[in-house]
Amino acid sequence: MSDGERCYGRGDLAGAVDRYQRACALVQDAIHTEPWDADNAQQLGSMLYTLGEWLLQAEDYPAAVDALVAAEAAYERLGDPPGQLVADVVIRRARAHAAAGQPLSAIAEAQQAVTTCLALTAEHADPEDMIPAARVVALAAQVQLSIGGDPDVAVSAADWALRQYLAAFRRGGQFALPAVHAPAVRAAAATAFIVHAAAGRSELAQTARWFFTVAGGGPLPGGDLVERVAERQPTLAQALGVAGRPELADRLTAPATEVRILVPAMRCSPQLAPAYAKIMGDLLIAAPTWDELLFGLEAHALFAAASQQRVPTMRYQFGEFGLHWAAAVVNFGQRHAENDNVPAALDAAAWLSGIIGQLAPHAMAHPQVRFNALSLSQWQHGLYTAVGDTAAAAQVAAVITTLEAMPGS
Repeated sequence: MSDGERCYGRGDLAGAVDRYQRACALVQDAIHTEPWDADNAQQLGSMLYTLGEWLLQAEDYPAAVDALVAAEAAYERLGDPPGQLVADVVIRRARAHAAAGQPLSAIAEAQQAVTTCLALTAEHADPEDMIPAARVVALAAQVQLSIGGDPDVAVSAADWALRQYLAAFRRGGQFALPAVHAPAVRAAAATAFIVHAAAGRSELAQTARWFFTVAGGGPLPGGDLVERVAERQPTLAQALGVAGRPELADRLTAPATEVRILVPAMRCSPQLAPAYAKIMGDLLIAAPTWDELLFGLEAHALFAAASQQRVPTMRYQFGEFGLHWAAAVVNFGQRHAENDNVPAALDAAAWLSGIIGQLAPHAMAHPQVRFNALSLSQWQHGLYTAVGDTAAAAQVAAVITTLEAMPGS
C-alpha cells in the first residue's frame, strides 16, 4: 500500500492527494526517461485515475478533470489503449463536470463513455462480463439526471445497469452484490427511484428502493428532487409534443420502460445526428424555459456525438452545422447566465472556443459565418470580462481582432 493510499484509508484526503500528485510526477519523469516502457504508462494512467476520484471527492473539480485528461493520455501512450479503462476515465470525468455545474461537458463525456463500453460488449456476453459496462452506464444515468437531461433516458440507463447487476450477481433467490459494486448500484437505484416516483410508476420506484437498500444505501433522495423532476425536468417526448412535433418523438424517443435509449447519442445513427440536432436548435427558440434548456442540451449532445464519430458532414458542411451547434450552445449559456448559473455559462463559452476555431476557415470565405462567429466571440468576451477571467478575455479578444481583420469585414 502506498503512502497516498494509507492517508486515504485513515481519512486524510488532502494528504492522499498531495502524496499521489508527487508520486505521479515521479512516474512522469520515468516515462520521459524510458518512453518505451509501457508499464510506466499503465501505472501512470491508473494512478491519475485514482487521483481524479480523490480530487472529485475533495471538490477540486478543475484539478480532477485535468488529472483524468492526463490519465486518458497516459493510456493512449500504450498504442492500443484498453477501451474499458478509457471509458472508466471518461465517465469519471463526466461526473467531475456534472459536479462542477458544467452540463454540456458532462453530457458529451457521459455518452462517449457509454457508447465506448457498449461497443466493447459482445451481444451474448456472460452476465459478469457486462459489469464494466453496467458500472459506466449506472454513473451515466446519475450524471444525466443531475444536469437536467431527459429523465426517460436517465432512468433507462439506470434500469439497464440494474438489470445487468441482477443478472450477474443473483445466486438462487439472493442478490449477492460484492461491496466494490455497491456505489454504482446505489447511483443507478437512486436515479431510478427519483424518475419513476416523479412519473407515478410506484411499483418500479419500490423496486429501485429495494436495490438501493440492498446496496447499503441510507435514506433515499428526498421528495424535493422527485418534485423537481416532475415539474421542471421534461422528457424529450413531452417537449416535442408541446412543440407540435410528435413525429419526431416517434423517431427519437422511446418509453422509459423499454430501456432502449441510454444516452442521447443512441437516439439515431451518427450520420443523422447533425440534421436532428439542427431541428432541436430550431425548436428551442419558441420553447418554454425548461423545454428550451432540454432542446439545447440535446442539440449539443447530438452534435458532439457526430463530431466524436467523425461524421463527414461535421467536416465538409461545418460552415452550416457548426453555426447551428454554436447557436444552441450560446443560447444554453445565455439562459444560464441570466439565472446566475456562471459555471454552466462558462462551460458553454469553453465549447464555443472550439466551435469557433473550426468555423475560422469558413469565416474567411463566407461573410455570414464571419458575422456570426464575431457575435459569438463578443458574447464570450463579455462573459469572461464580467467574471474577471482576464486571460480568457484576452484570448477571445485576439480572436475578435482576427475576425475583424478578415477581408470583407
